Amino acid sequence: MEQYTDEQIIEGISQNDRKVMDYIYDRFYGKVEGFLIVRGGNPEHIKDVFQEAILVIYQKVHQKGLKLTCAFSTYLLAVCKNIWMHDMRRGKYHLVEDSRLDSVSEEDAIDRELEEKLLALYEHHFRQLSKDCQKLLQLHFGKVPLAEIQRIFGYSSEHYTSDRKYRCKQSLYNRIRKDPKFKEITDDR
Repeated sequence: MEQYTDEQIIEGISQNDRKVMDYIYDRFYGKVEGFLIVRGGNPEHIKDVFQEAILVIYQKVHQKGLKLTCAFSTYLLAVCKNIWMHDMRRGKYHLVEDSRLDSVSEEDAIDRELEEKLLALYEHHFRQLSKDCQKLLQLHFGKVPLAEIQRIFGYSSEHYTSDRKYRCKQSLYNRIRKDPKFKEITDDR
């Protein structure tokens, strides 16, 4: 897969470059999913948050021009985190207003320490899964269609494949939630 610098990503967004948008999804969705899943996110809401964050960044690039003061991945995660927190406080999902986006700054991204701890915890427990679960979840996070995952693993049906994916995700989720480090990290917030 082609790699893009932060500047190329912003330029690609400004030019509606489909390859750059695909790159953003391929490169960063799994990280955002991992970050939100340890906070109790479900797949549907995580997808909504990610898409809303992309829309917010797209609007910011087109309306005001976006000048990054941190890595794009950090900025994207901060936007996702703000959307997530806003939705959790309100108990509903709705489009982000510019005033919320303006509050996303390098200071908000200083939550990197927390982010890094959670990501390390996620990666640790991910590596504890069976090789099959790891591969299945990597394919899933990479947006590989269920039918293709079924073919790769030689499973008998899409229903079984979906069930297997669910069990792998639940196993990962439960391992993370039961880890005493998770409680330490989330209590420190």
